[in-house]
Amino acid sequence: MSSIWPLFDLTLTTPRLELRPITDQDIPAAVDAARSGIHEPGLNPFSTPWSELPGDELGSNMARWYWRCRADCTRESWTLLLGIWHEGQFIGCQDVGAKEFATLKTVTTGSWLKQSVHGHGLGREMRAAVVLYAFDWLGAEAAGSEAASWNNASLSVSRSLGYELNGTTRKSWGTEVQTVQHVRLTPQTFKRPDWELQVDGHEAAAKFLKIT
Repeated sequence: MSSIWPLFDLTLTTPRLELRPITDQDIPAAVDAARSGIHEPGLNPFSTPWSELPGDELGSNMARWYWRCRADCTRESWTLLLGIWHEGQFIGCQDVGAKEFATLKTVTTGSWLKQSVHGHGLGREMRAAVVLYAFDWLGAEAAGSEAASWNNASLSVSRSLGYELNGTTRKSWGTEVQTVQHVRLTPQTFKRPDWELQVDGHEAAAKFLKIT
C-alpha cells in the first residue's frame, strides 16, 4: 500500500513513543483503546461527542472518520491521523493538518489518549513530536490548537510548549455551548524538548502532499 499511499511509511519516533498513520489493520486497536475510556463520563473534551457513542457504534464511526480523512487528503487540505504506540500498545491518536499550507504555512493539531495512560507526560511528548515535524521538516511558520476553556490538561500541555493565548470563541459542543480557548505557537515561542525527533518516510510523504 505504501507505493500507492506513501503516507503509510511516515514514522515519527520520540524517546517513548512511535507515531505513524493509522492503517485499516490498526483500526481495531484504535477502537479498543477508545472503548477503554478517554475521559470521565459527562466531561467531554471533544467538539463532536464521538467518544460517548454506544460501544456498537463507536467502531464504525471511527472507521468512517479515518477513511474520510484519507479520501479528503489533497494538497489544499490534509489531515494526518497518527496512531500513538507506547511499549508496543496503541494508546491514542495525534492529528496534524492544514488548509492552504503552501500559502499559510500553518498547521492545527488535536489528540486523544486512553485514560489509563494519562498523567505521564505522553500528551506533551506526542504534541511536541508533531510540532517538531511541522516546523523542522514541513517548514510551518505557526501551529494552532484549541480546547474547551475548562480543559486544563490540554491547555497545560500547550503552555508547557510555549503556546500563546489566541482568543476565544463560543462553539456548539455536542448539545451544549462551550467557550473555546484558541492557542498559537511559532518556532520562536516553541519550548523545544531536550530530545531529538527521529523521522522516517518524510521525503515520500512531502512529495505526496506536494510540500517542498
